[in-house]
Amino acid sequence: MAIIILIGVTQVYAEKNEPKATQLEQLIYTADSVIDNVDLLVIKWQGEGQGNAEAQAALLAGDLGLKQPVPVRQMGHDVYRSEEIVDTATGGAGMLVNVVDTGDNGYYAIVQLSGDAHTDRNTLMTLHEQVDQLLVDSGMKASWNMSVQGTAVTATESDASQQLALIEETLSRTIDIASVERYTDAGTASVSYEASDLPLSIKSGSHMLNMQLAVHQVGEQENNRITVGFPVITIEY
Repeated sequence: MAIIILIGVTQVYAEKNEPKATQLEQLIYTADSVIDNVDLLVIKWQGEGQGNAEAQAALLAGDLGLKQPVPVRQMGHDVYRSEEIVDTATGGAGMLVNVVDTGDNGYYAIVQLSGDAHTDRNTLMTLHEQVDQLLVDSGMKASWNMSVQGTAVTATESDASQQLALIEETLSRTIDIASVERYTDAGTASVSYEASDLPLSIKSGSHMLNMQLAVHQVGEQENNRITVGFPVITIEY
């Protein structure tokens, strides 16, 4: 079982003043424009707070209808974790609560939603708004991001850089994007963008990033793995 530990996160996310469901719907629509078969969709809320970590984990898990968190010791920190599949009638969505005791009566909390092509999007949006309200009510100042991973059945290029260029061309027809940071190696191409039409952003140097795209060649597989993150990718690609 993987334990999520994130201590001392200094990145600051910003978002437009719009309903969370509206923001999420726009990001899902954007991701759908480049990914045909969704293998993984992850919405991750994260933030710090003051108080007892175990009590905060129990509060979050209880209000979200999850089992009581299990305490573990990881990398010198007490961690309280609860994870279940919920709403199985509508394709199922994974829900995770992970709270780390950071010492000095502080904690770092993650609430994560996950799904795939079979997960009902309306269910995700409902859960997303529920998590947002819960974190506000619990006194946490939290930010969120989303990453989507899958393949494009219409892909005509096996080279990662060439396929990424085609995706950029497709995206530029619907949203205004400007590449800021670009990374390429033998099997992976990744670009971060400014795209002010999108609701989430993160500061990187003198730029505000709104989206990151990555294409990765997976061995001899026919279809490359495509990952898109808002405002950046926060899963392995």
